[in-house]
Amino acid sequence: MAQHDIGALADLEENRPLKVMAGDTAILVIRRGNEVTALAHACPHFGLPLSKGHLDGDRLICAFHHACFDVSSGRQTQPPGHGDLRRYEVEHRDGHVLVELPENAEPHPAPPHVRAGDKSRRVVIAGTGAAADACALTLREEGFEGAITMISPEGQSPYDRTLLSKGVLATGDLPRHLTITSPQALAERDIDLVEGHVAEIDAAAREIRTDTGATQGYDSLLIATGGTANLLDLPGADLGGLHHLRSRQQGELLAKAAGKASRAVLIGGGFIGLEAALSLAKRGLDVTVALREEVPLAKVVGEEIGRAIRAEHEAKGVRFVTGAKVAGFEGEGQVSAVRLENGETLDADLALLAIGVRPATDIAGLSPQQDGGLRTGPDLAVEGLEDVWAAGDVARVPTPWGPVRIEHWRVARQHGARAARAMLGKPEGEIDVPFFWTALGRQYRYLGHAEGWDEIRMDGEATGDFVARYVKDGRVMALLGAGRDAEIARAHAEMIRAGGPLPA
Repeated sequence: MAQHDIGALADLEENRPLKVMAGDTAILVIRRGNEVTALAHACPHFGLPLSKGHLDGDRLICAFHHACFDVSSGRQTQPPGHGDLRRYEVEHRDGHVLVELPENAEPHPAPPHVRAGDKSRRVVIAGTGAAADACALTLREEGFEGAITMISPEGQSPYDRTLLSKGVLATGDLPRHLTITSPQALAERDIDLVEGHVAEIDAAAREIRTDTGATQGYDSLLIATGGTANLLDLPGADLGGLHHLRSRQQGELLAKAAGKASRAVLIGGGFIGLEAALSLAKRGLDVTVALREEVPLAKVVGEEIGRAIRAEHEAKGVRFVTGAKVAGFEGEGQVSAVRLENGETLDADLALLAIGVRPATDIAGLSPQQDGGLRTGPDLAVEGLEDVWAAGDVARVPTPWGPVRIEHWRVARQHGARAARAMLGKPEGEIDVPFFWTALGRQYRYLGHAEGWDEIRMDGEATGDFVARYVKDGRVMALLGAGRDAEIARAHAEMIRAGGPLPA
C-alpha cells in the first residue's frame, strides 16, 4: 500500500469535486472544511471524469450520463453503469493531505450481494433487457436469497442496446462494453437464464407458459419484455436487405451488410434512426433519410433545435428527403430502391426501418392499453394483477410528469431497481428523474419529460452551446442541452429536491 501527498489542505477548493493525482493515479477529492473524501475518479459507466460532475450534498451526478453516487460511502445510487466508487483512506499531516492507494485495488468494486439460499420464493423476470437486468441484480444486492429466473427471447446475457446504433454500426465491431452482465456474473449471483418467449400468464395459478409449452411458477413476476420494432406492410417488404434495429443479432446483421453496401436509406427520423444515419455515413455509405415531416424530431425538441440537428447531419453527408411517404420496395430478391408515393425512388443497397416500437405485451393474460403499455402504480405493480410488475418500455407509470411510458434505456434500469425493491416490500425512495443522451452531430442531454409545451425558453443558440427549457403550465418539464453538461446535471439535482418539474 502506497501513501501519496496530494498537497496542502488549504489549496483544495471546498465543496467541489476535484481531480488530483496520487502518484500516477487520478483520484477524486472532495473537501468540506477540514474533512477530505478521496474516491475513484472515473465513472464506472464509460470511465469518464467525475470531477466534471455536480455535487449536491452527498450526491454526485456524473455530468455525462447522470450516474449518481453517494460520496459518503462511494455507493452508486442511480444508473447507468454498475459499480461503486472505491474510497481511499485519508490522513492529515502538517497541513497536508495524504491518501493511501492499495495496490491493484479495483476502483469500482461490485456492490455486495447474496447468493441463492432458500429457494422457496421464486421471482420470474420476462426479458433480459435493461430493466430485467437491473431488477435481477438489485434483488440480490437487497438480500433476496430466493430463486431468480430470467426468460430470454434471445438467449443472450443482458447487453447495452444503446450501442447498436452507435459503436456497432459505425465500426462493424462489437464494442467491449456491449455486454453489461456476463454469464459469469449471473452465475455468481445464482441468476438462471432460460431461453424462450413468455406466451401466457396464469395469474390464478401463478405460472407463466413459454412459446415451447414449458411452465414456470412464480411468487413475483416482472414483465420487462421491451418493445418490438414497427414494420411496414407494403409491396416488397419481404425483400432481402430490409433491416430494423432492435436486437444484438439485428445489429450484427446490419453492420455486416453495411460493409458490403454503398447506399443506405433510413425510413424515419427518430433518435435511433438519426444515430444510425451518422454511423453508416462514417462507414462511407451514401445515406438518405426519408422523413414524412420537414424537420426531424420537431415534435420532441422543437423546430429550431430540429433544424440544427438536420444541418449537423447534412454537414456529415446525410441527405434528407422530406414529405416522404413510402409506397413499397423494389428489387429482385434484394432491395435496390425505396419507392415513395409521389413516384420518386431512392436507390438503396440496404434500408433501415426506424419507425418506432410497440410494447411487447402480446401475452395471454395481460390487458394492455391501446398503445400496448401496461398501467402500473408508482411502485410499478401492474393494475389488476397481484404480484406482477412491469418495467421499461412496457410500463405506463404515474409520475410527477403525469402518467407516462418512456422508452429510454436509463429509465428502464431505474424501473428494474424500483420493481425489485417493491417485490421485497422496501420503501420506494426518492423519485426517478428521467434522463437520456444521444450522440448525433454532437452530444445532447435531455432531462425530465415533456410531451408538449407552451413555450421553449432558449438560453444560447441551437447551432452552438445551449440549454432549452420546455415550459408547460408554469413548470419546466424538461431541459435539453448541448455543451452545457454541468448545467443539466445541476438541474437534475434540483428536480430530485423538488420532487419533479421545476418552477418556470
